[in-house]
Amino acid sequence: MTMRFSMWLSGRLLVPKGESKYARLRLVRSAALIAIVMIPLVLALIFMDGMMNGITDKYILLQDGHIQLHVEDPLFDSQYDVSAIDPRLESADYVVSGYGIVYSRDTTAEVRIKGVDISYFNENRMTQLEFTGEPLKKEGSLAAVMLSTTIAQKLGVEVGQRVAFMVVPDSSSSVVRPVLANVTALYDSGYHELDSSLLFMNRDDAMRYFPKDRNAYTELLVSRDHVDDLGAIVATLESAMDKNFPYATWDEFNGTVYQNFITSRQVILLVFMMILLVAGVYVSSIAQEMIQDSMQSIALFKTLGATNSNLSWAYFCSVMVVTSIGLVAGVSLGLLIGSQIGVLLHWLGNSGLAGLQYYLLDFRIVISWRDILAISFSMLVISSVTVRLSLGRIRRISPLEMLQQD
Repeated sequence: MTMRFSMWLSGRLLVPKGESKYARLRLVRSAALIAIVMIPLVLALIFMDGMMNGITDKYILLQDGHIQLHVEDPLFDSQYDVSAIDPRLESADYVVSGYGIVYSRDTTAEVRIKGVDISYFNENRMTQLEFTGEPLKKEGSLAAVMLSTTIAQKLGVEVGQRVAFMVVPDSSSSVVRPVLANVTALYDSGYHELDSSLLFMNRDDAMRYFPKDRNAYTELLVSRDHVDDLGAIVATLESAMDKNFPYATWDEFNGTVYQNFITSRQVILLVFMMILLVAGVYVSSIAQEMIQDSMQSIALFKTLGATNSNLSWAYFCSVMVVTSIGLVAGVSLGLLIGSQIGVLLHWLGNSGLAGLQYYLLDFRIVISWRDILAISFSMLVISSVTVRLSLGRIRRISPLEMLQQD
């Protein structure tokens, strides 16, 4: 018997003829169940990557930037100066940042106060925010602030009303400074964790309360294609300006968030692997069923000279073709549904369901082809191993089995 026989037998197993209606239904059912396993895995992967990337973008664009140059004076006169030095840079903003407690008549909130100019809210950042009012518009001598809707609801204040702060300008001072501010606008980033602690203040006002030698820095945004080149970008700036800058990158000053994302992702991928192991066991059961239903045929083929290797290869190819069909169908349907998941998330975000406020539901759909290929490849490898183990049963089938009656 040759490989030609193995391919012929594999074709007969995949396209059974005659009275084998049950065999045909079994193949369809098996492929469908494999697809059903893959669809939620792909959807979970799309949701996980999209939400994590979305949260990371929120923190980078609104709170910390990609790079912080810890220099107390402004380094650039305009955004043109920045892009002229390195086109990989999208913006550079002089920022003053500190911490304080904002309070109303009934309650208080601990906040990070970020002093920025109105030009800080460029096109990239505007995609992350929804505004109500006029951001940081200065009127009179009161400090101009922009609260998140989360903080405003907690304090019970609206645009045009006043709030009070207790600001400690630096850790070496024991003087607590009271501040009265006018709420000129409200913002909503869509992520409760960030909104609950971030407050924007007019930069000129912030510089009165936070000493620039400790609290001022230049915040840089880098184009999305060059986020892995942060060290090289800083080196280019240092070379062009002939000075060295103390700096930090986004994964350093958001170390806890960054590490939590990495750990969560690893745990989720481990859960995926466990699910694939269970799916691999199911695939092996397909091979066992096919062998059980074909014992007399296998015995006959052995009598005619077929080897265990020929028969095992035929059944292996048949099962793996069914697995591959289910895999491709599941991944394709998962990608199709995943590309429209934004509509469902938008509906959930507007549903007012308790607990959803702590999740970011408005994010850009991200398809990680590398992870999808890795999961698909893992499924094929696990299935190959479990099927090969199951096919060992063929060796134990004697040609005498053909004498048995159904």
